[in-house]
Amino acid sequence: MQITNKNTNESGIRKRTISRDFKLGPISLSFVTIIIFAALSLFYLAESTQGATNGYKIQELNNKKVELEEDNKRLEVESVRLKSLSEIKKVTENGNLEENKDSQYLTSNDQTDDGR
Repeated sequence: MQITNKNTNESGIRKRTISRDFKLGPISLSFVTIIIFAALSLFYLAESTQGATNGYKIQELNNKKVELEEDNKRLEVESVRLKSLSEIKKVTENGNLEENKDSQYLTSNDQTDDGR
């Protein structure tokens, strides 16, 4: 024997055993509201934490970029310096140096501040 929500016992008629009505009382409604609020809060916190973490990663990468650019500039200057030193060495080894024939020196007739 089946217990139905209809008060008839006629055979051959389809009867529902569970009703389709969805009822929610005030206490259940408050629990559902709290659960939805908690889930949304957790989602918000997860997203904001992920955004902050990505911000730190971006800042770290920018700092590394600036540091590498400074290293690049320093290495370019060092490269130019080494090239100039090697050019000076080549010139001195070949003996292609010329003697300075016209030297002019400036003389100063002015007295210095200490009276000499």
